[in-house]
Amino acid sequence: MVAELLRLRLRILANGFRRPPAQVVAIVVGLLVAVVGVVLFWQGAAWVRSLDDDDFAMRANTVVGSWLSLAAILVPLMAVRRVVLSPRAFLGYPISPVGVGVTMLAYTLIGPGILLVPMALASTQAWPDATSTQVAWAAAPLLFLQTLLVIQLAREVGVALRRHPRIAGWIDFVSVLVLLLGGATVLAILAPRVPGMLDVVRAVRPLNRFLLAVPDVLADTPLGMLWAAPGHASTTLRDPSTAWQLVGISALLVLALLIVWLGLIAVKLKPTRRLPGPRRTRVPGWFRHFPSTTGGAVAARSLTYWFRDPRYRAVYAVLPFVLVVTLVALWIGGVPFEYAVLVPLPLMTVLLAWSTSHNDVAYDNTAVWQHIAAQTPGLDDRRGRTVPVLVFGVVLLAVGIPLTVWGHGDLAIAPAFTGFCVALLLGGVGVGSLYSARFPYAAPRPGDQAWETPQAATNQGVVAQGMSVLLVLLCAAPTFGLAALWWIRGGTWGWAALAVGVVSGVLVYVVGLRAGGRTFDARGPELLAFTQRN
Repeated sequence: MVAELLRLRLRILANGFRRPPAQVVAIVVGLLVAVVGVVLFWQGAAWVRSLDDDDFAMRANTVVGSWLSLAAILVPLMAVRRVVLSPRAFLGYPISPVGVGVTMLAYTLIGPGILLVPMALASTQAWPDATSTQVAWAAAPLLFLQTLLVIQLAREVGVALRRHPRIAGWIDFVSVLVLLLGGATVLAILAPRVPGMLDVVRAVRPLNRFLLAVPDVLADTPLGMLWAAPGHASTTLRDPSTAWQLVGISALLVLALLIVWLGLIAVKLKPTRRLPGPRRTRVPGWFRHFPSTTGGAVAARSLTYWFRDPRYRAVYAVLPFVLVVTLVALWIGGVPFEYAVLVPLPLMTVLLAWSTSHNDVAYDNTAVWQHIAAQTPGLDDRRGRTVPVLVFGVVLLAVGIPLTVWGHGDLAIAPAFTGFCVALLLGGVGVGSLYSARFPYAAPRPGDQAWETPQAATNQGVVAQGMSVLLVLLCAAPTFGLAALWWIRGGTWGWAALAVGVVSGVLVYVVGLRAGGRTFDARGPELLAFTQRN
């Protein structure tokens, strides 16, 4: 089937030349422009190599490559109106999501997409020494895969945006503006070495400091890491080991993009649900805003508790208290404000993610019998209860991270700090989803104040609280270690902390949901007996 599909792709390309003459001319001109662009890119790489200037070669490769990587994201967002081959075309065939994803990538390469291969290899021609050439050859397949996956994901987003013309129009405008500014920046950086560009050099001379800083900034971003990696190996002013670190981090990024792509394919291969019937006109509260599913009902009821129940609302009062007390205590201890400001948000994140989720079965004891009697799947129960925590957690991070970075005074800390906070939030929710179903303990009754001690309280609650907090901190420990490396050594460790924080947080969240759901299903009678006693 896959071979037949690729042969069909070749037929479709051949049939493209059977259109009216004007359209055929446009197709031929477009292909010629693409081929000429690749040839010029190769010639430019050879020209940079002939200059024998490692610093300029690194700047040129980084800015040009970053601009091309940016174009691979923005052009599909603007140009793609529909997907030529939908993953749902494979629905019903015995092909796994991985097979479908790989097939669609190969399908893209049949045609103009094959030009990505010489573009990824062009960087190997720009470096005169053997070490940098080896790094460039190692980075070339990663460049190819990264660009191919980014184009595919951008296509999917572009098709989705066409359903919202107003948003799509603004994105098109911003994309064109960004590409034009990026092209102007590339031209200004290359101008000093291009013959006949003296006027451009004079015009951009006041911006020399800014233009020299642009390649260094791009080299620390996913757009320019692989393009700048060979320059670290060839330039004597830098540490050659940084080149292989950039290649390793980019390999993790490509792996993450591949997982996202295959996950998107898997979602699209799921059968569609039955269309929901008309809703009642008087649906109460938050139930109106969630789907008519078991998970949606649990999420709506949990969100209602977070707004009405005093036990949950106590979290809102505690969070500002944590902020003020932490800053005042560190100020009294003599800690400078730019360092003290980094402490409150992680504490608030842990408190929000952990405070109720690690014992939500006991907090919601009056409704557990309904779930068990209705045979609610444990996964839906766990997933629905995490919705309010994630909603408030995202709001907290969206407000707290920019304010913390502003208070610290260094924008470079944002990736590492964001990764650490995300790991704490998702890790806390994941651990809580498992712990509340496996180790519940007595809690205040619905409607009681959060600080009332239940009569059935035992030492089991203290042990459960301590172990759950410890597990949350262990989940965020790898991200904290990478953030500490960035604090000491700088470089790209901050982006590595962001990637590891997101990946580890999502992994703990998914594992916690599934393990907690299975535990809820297996221990239904025990949980029902527990809620009746407590």
